[in-house]
Amino acid sequence: MGMYRLGDIMRMTRKSLSITQEQLSEGICSVETLSRIETGKQNPSKDTYELLMERMGRIHERAYSMLSVSDIKVLEKMKLFEDHIKLYDYEQAEIVLYDLKEIIGDSILDKQFLIRAVNLVNYRLHRISVDAFLNGLEDAIRLTIPEYGKISLANWPLSMNEAGLLINISSAYGEKGGYNKANEILEEAYSALKQSYMDDLQRAILITIVINNLSKNLGLIGNHTRAIELAKEGVSISKTYRIGNVLSNMLYNIAWNLEQLIKKGLLPPENKQKSFNYLKQAYYIASAMQQPFIEQFLESHLKTNYVKEINREII
Repeated sequence: MGMYRLGDIMRMTRKSLSITQEQLSEGICSVETLSRIETGKQNPSKDTYELLMERMGRIHERAYSMLSVSDIKVLEKMKLFEDHIKLYDYEQAEIVLYDLKEIIGDSILDKQFLIRAVNLVNYRLHRISVDAFLNGLEDAIRLTIPEYGKISLANWPLSMNEAGLLINISSAYGEKGGYNKANEILEEAYSALKQSYMDDLQRAILITIVINNLSKNLGLIGNHTRAIELAKEGVSISKTYRIGNVLSNMLYNIAWNLEQLIKKGLLPPENKQKSFNYLKQAYYIASAMQQPFIEQFLESHLKTNYVKEINREII
């Protein structure tokens, strides 16, 4: 599950912090040595690695970009937790979380995962406020990015934990009505993921989630054309990699934004049929993917807004 070489982490982190090779290597190693480490031509010694990472404010773990657990039971529980979250089944996610707490390790990445998971479940089950949720998530991401909030992450070598946290943090800002801040975070995550060294499939999954959330937020602030363009890009990526987790959501985003453009008189009424077709696709995919929450939402939207279109198809 590794995603970056050590040299990639150092190079991308250094550039994100606008530090030169001379500044980073001073008193630790030669510029030539750092250059060879960053290009993968030389592995750093443990002491050199830790000193360089410490100067950049990153944790010292060599397995930084990996899920720092080796127990297959832990990995399975983590995946099961995420599966329940995707299905909006927070009660079942909490049951899995109870089991996970008993077997998970105590590395920084393990702690980061747990902080995110606990806050996510508590917020979705209405036990904490959105502000408390946001504070918990930001505390979690600062475990591995101490300068979070002070630096741009557009070129940062994100781990899966960090990418997930940024998506959740942006959602929290969005639920507070801070769509511009939410979009800023998502744009940085999008930029970082596009140039990452992650496994192609894992990167595609994360990018589609980011695109879905960004498209949704852009629509809510009235940037419907950009929202549609992004959602279509996400649909294309989903089809290429056969990813179905947020495909229905992105098809809905396209349809909803088309509806808004029609209501505002920026598109002719004939486009309503196009919107209807997108919604039908979204509904069938949600049904096939066994996403009952999304399926019910889409069915309600169709019955409320497309009675004539539905009747015409029945006839």
